[in-house]
Amino acid sequence: MQQTVILYLVRHGQTMLNLLDRSQGWADSPLTPAGEEAAARLGEGLRREGVRFTAAWSSDSGRARETARILLAHMGQGGLPCTADKRFREWCLGDLEGRPNLEFLTSLRGYDGQPIPLENLNHRLPEAVDCVHKDHDSTGMSQSFSELSARLLDGLRTAAEAVAVQGGGAGLIVSHALSIKTLVHLLVPERMDQAGYLRNASVCRFAYEDGGFRALELNDVHYLEDGQP
Repeated sequence: MQQTVILYLVRHGQTMLNLLDRSQGWADSPLTPAGEEAAARLGEGLRREGVRFTAAWSSDSGRARETARILLAHMGQGGLPCTADKRFREWCLGDLEGRPNLEFLTSLRGYDGQPIPLENLNHRLPEAVDCVHKDHDSTGMSQSFSELSARLLDGLRTAAEAVAVQGGGAGLIVSHALSIKTLVHLLVPERMDQAGYLRNASVCRFAYEDGGFRALELNDVHYLEDGQP
């Protein structure tokens, strides 16, 4: 029988573009001092609760790699190798990279050609991704929803199997808000409202058992002690 694997999907700490309320996909920006502090507090909170990671991954974006580095150091696991994996990148936002978030969000259209109401966006992620891919990308670098889904699920399953081969336990993945939301949409769409606004340094935990994923806590910030990212 396969050993249980628990994956901790962590959103990176606050960045400069987060602070400026600008969209951030494959474009990158450094962690702010608050983002670094949140990553440290998260690591300390995980250590206090006895969490030890068997293996660790992050997106290859600098903000995710730095969050993972700080987090692991404050857990006392600074020597654990952390694999930078582009499968855990954020959505590519094409021509909307770096735009004010309001401009990005109001640019999104559904399959019917009408604006996607902000209150419905979390339940219409496939339409949003395909809108960026078809209508807002002159770079040719964005992905369709089917391509995005395939890379995220492939990364998640690869990580889960790697931990399972080592006898089970906990695995760390540091990724991004929209990508983590996409995984929630794919695996537990009925719980999308819990992932409506993923906090910086929040944790979504998934169990991997007998080849399938089961969501545990979503958007959990209790490790941060005071709940402030």
